[in-house]
Amino acid sequence: MLHRTSVAIRCALDAAIAAQVSPELTGLRGMALGYIAACQQRGEPVYQRDLENRFHINRSSVTAMLQGLEQSGFITRTAVEQDARLKSLSPTPKGLACNEAVHTCVRDFETRLRSGIPREQLEITCQVIGQLIRNVDDMTAELNNEKKG
Repeated sequence: MLHRTSVAIRCALDAAIAAQVSPELTGLRGMALGYIAACQQRGEPVYQRDLENRFHINRSSVTAMLQGLEQSGFITRTAVEQDARLKSLSPTPKGLACNEAVHTCVRDFETRLRSGIPREQLEITCQVIGQLIRNVDDMTAELNNEKKG
């Protein structure tokens, strides 16, 4: 049920962002763009590894996503002086303009997604999902320790 729900939400959000903001964006690309823009607003540098950690996705997936964002003109990647292998990510003016629209789209999407669900049930659902995530993290850590030992 969790997988089916996750896939359905991802597909619906992708369709909403494509229709309301830009067909070049998906939900994940939009959220990554938002994260990059937020870091820039705070004056914090952001790198590929930050997106890997923030969104829990592997390096090759982030690389492909960033290449798509860059080719579509939403971000730029600039080599860092201290380490040419490291690229700093920045939103372009197009990226910043779309970021606001993505933020609005996601907020409206979440409002519609939650409609008809009492607040108490949403809170319990969030607690249960949080515990599921903690359990998975614990299992993953145990499995990684078994591999090392």
